Amino acid sequence: MKNKNRVKLYNVLFPFWMLLLFPQVWLVILPGNFIIDSLVLIIGMVALKIADKKQWYKKHIFKIFLFGMLSDIIAAGYMFLMVMTVLKDVIVMADELYLTLPAVIMAAALIFVLNYFFTFKKDEKLLRLKFSLIFAVVTAPYTFLIPSSWMY
Repeated sequence: MKNKNRVKLYNVLFPFWMLLLFPQVWLVILPGNFIIDSLVLIIGMVALKIADKKQWYKKHIFKIFLFGMLSDIIAAGYMFLMVMTVLKDVIVMADELYLTLPAVIMAAALIFVLNYFFTFKKDEKLLRLKFSLIFAVVTAPYTFLIPSSWMY
């Protein structure tokens, strides 16, 4: 007889749960995210013809990186809360699109807002908008969409 109240947490917060279970993965995730943010910033500076690239990079990269990580963690927390509260009475494959897609969109929106209002707040309005949009679209946590069943 199946237990209808059982909750399966296959992929609640990829890679967040993995980071809790295997802390050494942080050694890969943090530099990896920093490198991706750096590449996006460098390509964005070239595409948008920023004059002093070195100074621009130094001025913005750490805020971009920290706000990106914060946004990912908040979105992962949303997924966790959804599974633990709203969906607690049903069997859940937590890598379902109706859980992961809103989290990706939430993270992208947070990345945009935080970068627009904090990271690039002293830059001209059109440049703020362009860079914030670039980071929101390119660096959103699309790994949330990877089904955990691919991992085992």
